[in-house]
Amino acid sequence: MSLKIVATTDVHGSLLAYDFVKSSISKKGLSRFSTFLKSIKKDNDVIYVDNGDINQGTPLVAFANSNINYNIMSKALNYLKCDYINLGNHDFNYGSEFLYRYVKENNAKCITENVKYKDKNIGNLDIIEINKKKIAFIGVVTDYIYNWEKKKNLENLEILDVFETVKKAVKKVRNDVDYVVVVYHGGFERDLETKEPTEELTGENVGYKICSEIKGIDILITGHQHRNLVSKINDTVVIQCSDGCFSCMEITIDKSICAKLIDISNYDIDFEMENEFKEVLQQTENWLDEEIGTCNIEMYISDIEQAQKTKHPIVSFINKVQKERMNADISACCLFDVMPGFGKTLKYKDMILNYPFPNTLVLKEITGEDLIKYLTQLCDYWIVKEEKIEINPKFLKPKREIYNYDLLDGIDYTFNISKKGKNFVTDIKIDNKDLIKNKKYKLVLNNYRATGGGNFSIFKNLKTLKEDTTDIADILIDYVKKNKNIFIEDKKNIKLKIVD
Repeated sequence: MSLKIVATTDVHGSLLAYDFVKSSISKKGLSRFSTFLKSIKKDNDVIYVDNGDINQGTPLVAFANSNINYNIMSKALNYLKCDYINLGNHDFNYGSEFLYRYVKENNAKCITENVKYKDKNIGNLDIIEINKKKIAFIGVVTDYIYNWEKKKNLENLEILDVFETVKKAVKKVRNDVDYVVVVYHGGFERDLETKEPTEELTGENVGYKICSEIKGIDILITGHQHRNLVSKINDTVVIQCSDGCFSCMEITIDKSICAKLIDISNYDIDFEMENEFKEVLQQTENWLDEEIGTCNIEMYISDIEQAQKTKHPIVSFINKVQKERMNADISACCLFDVMPGFGKTLKYKDMILNYPFPNTLVLKEITGEDLIKYLTQLCDYWIVKEEKIEINPKFLKPKREIYNYDLLDGIDYTFNISKKGKNFVTDIKIDNKDLIKNKKYKLVLNNYRATGGGNFSIFKNLKTLKEDTTDIADILIDYVKKNKNIFIEDKKNIKLKIVD
């Protein structure tokens, strides 16, 4: 029998083969993965590892995390007889107690070496022997979490340096095992062929550095960037699959190491598994389908790039709610790939599906001069190609990061997209008056951006005036329930212009 390592990563709550936007069967999910896993176990020795970011991302887990007295994803992984779990950055979104419970309710062993909970490792490397071969599994999660996560969610937690943790762990086990497998919830900071940086070298992703500077790693299983890749760096086989459980990773250890990606959509649904969660799904659907208000215009989104270019009215809606909630002069929000928009009848599902991340609001004090710097950085999102304005490729590859383009209300501005030189901002006005550089304004934005997420380091040192601990989706729900009939003004305060 062959020895195979099977890995999922960035499942993001896709437990069932179900599309909550269309209320129909989808081609993804752990319930399809289950069928693949059962089939491969018939003729092989299999070790199954999940590489984190599993507890966030669908209405099902959003509902379950707040209303069910057990961790729904732990139950799913237990059904799948998962052997090892590693933590992902989004698994920290619900706080340290939630994280600890997720680990404890899992039958799988947590191998995350670089996270301490109440001064004790939340996970540890493990050595397993199969077919007279010893394999060490070492788990780590990006230590860049400190730059994104709310301080409250990191209480009693310490996240250690990824590179140093891996280096120390590999040195500890290398001479005692036949294979070393590092499971890293992080990705690659450089092009795997040219070796050139593909992003600012912040430390968020250090996969290339790990393979280049630490000897003795046979396999590096990665995630976080939602990429599909199989390659080799020096003597290390590296692999990563996309998010949402559309695919998984398979590594065969025989005379050599062979890695490939598996398309999960080709496998049937494991209805036995889905039946385990039938009741929670029905509860989730009932909750999502409750009407909470109405809107004066339809706000469906069919093209996310066009929605960014034209400032879709859903932006005005979100910014209006944020401004009122935090008593701000200016509000900033972004659009997500998964946003479907909504019609004139508003339900819980419309708010949850359009804001699926557990972000909260932060009110910052910002000068006019720093606002110009912020807008100038946002302006870099666009380029000119064949006389048309398009998204800068660096926001699309290696990881799609359209959420790092904010759209603002409470301020008017023009982005000048240059064919030859640098982009620049003009015509900045607040209340029809020119921006004053030394004046202080109140800006509301989500906690991810407020802590510098997306490499917006300008916000780290700005004074925080107020923080709201309520999830933005819940704030939107509260606003609609309170006001019932919502009037949205489609404000076109952002202009894009091609210049020479």
